[in-house]
Amino acid sequence: MKKEAVLYEKLDNNKVQCNVCARRCIIKEGMRGNCSTRINEGGILYTLIYGSLISRGSIDPIEKKPLYNYYPGHDIFSIASIGCNFHCSMCQNWSISQCYPNENGTKAICDEGEYRGPNYELVQLSPSELIKIVEKSGCKLIAFTYNEPTIWHEFIMDVAELAHQKNIKNVLVTNGYSTPEASKELVKVIDAANIDFKAFTDDFYKRIAKVKGLQPVLDTAKLWKSQGLHIEVTNLIIPNENDNPSEIRNMCEWITDNLGPETPIHFSAYHPDYKMTDHMRTPVDSLENAYSIAKQVGLYYVYIGNVHSSVGNNSLCYSCKELLIERSGYTISKINLDDSDSSFNRCPNCGKPTYIQGMGKKRVGFSF
Repeated sequence: MKKEAVLYEKLDNNKVQCNVCARRCIIKEGMRGNCSTRINEGGILYTLIYGSLISRGSIDPIEKKPLYNYYPGHDIFSIASIGCNFHCSMCQNWSISQCYPNENGTKAICDEGEYRGPNYELVQLSPSELIKIVEKSGCKLIAFTYNEPTIWHEFIMDVAELAHQKNIKNVLVTNGYSTPEASKELVKVIDAANIDFKAFTDDFYKRIAKVKGLQPVLDTAKLWKSQGLHIEVTNLIIPNENDNPSEIRNMCEWITDNLGPETPIHFSAYHPDYKMTDHMRTPVDSLENAYSIAKQVGLYYVYIGNVHSSVGNNSLCYSCKELLIERSGYTISKINLDDSDSSFNRCPNCGKPTYIQGMGKKRVGFSF
């Protein structure tokens, strides 16, 4: 639905500048920003997707986000809208992210050239209506996911504030291309985030994601971590695009130095999609090589996703190598955490803090 936006400036000649994402689009009257979800009407910026959802939500394993060190084994209520401030050639969710809303945010329009998809009605929910659905589901966590949540800023803020009143935690699954202004608001209500590092070069971000560079993502990650959010990082490895060992090492060293070695990283397998169907799937050995590099650099928790591998599934104590969580896909067969300290889980063998937040649960019957 349509609602006046926040975090924008009025400029001369009825132009406005949107400050929700790091593109900082300057939008002429009657035009939309790059994400196509924000429109300037008469010098006033409106979001067209406030309360506009692709469905009434779904229940996922939290590991699907992926978050492995935050309430492991718990279910999370996932919601999404449409649109994105990136236009990644390899987007795995392009049928959602590259759609745009009609003039009042009630319908998704999906008509990008040969990638035309079916238009469909969006579900309209107020924050209070959504929270009632989440409560009925029994979930104590909400994920804003699948499309880029930072362009949904107004709705996320309102939902997240109500969620906290009901003791429900809020999670973002995001490209991290935020602004300091937006981040300073988000850190008040968001509890955890998985930030997608598309690559670790400006060249990739320019060619593939169609944005100026990587720096805003790094700035967001540092700010959020400094404000106490639980942060995990995902890197989708694409053959011959971002799988250079030196690039992976540089990324892992940056994470270690700026976010801390306790920050989990997930190396995920790419499958050909959208505008990069000519690329091969990610070989398992590429992911395992990235795993080895990250462990050599000193990251405590390194995971491999979307494929079956002999490494990158379980959580081990970084100090004594005690098995803390045993996984196969999204199935969790063993939880071995000392939760007697109310502030965080410890290793039951050596007593070191594990940096795994929340009481874990076993889960059966899920695979990739």
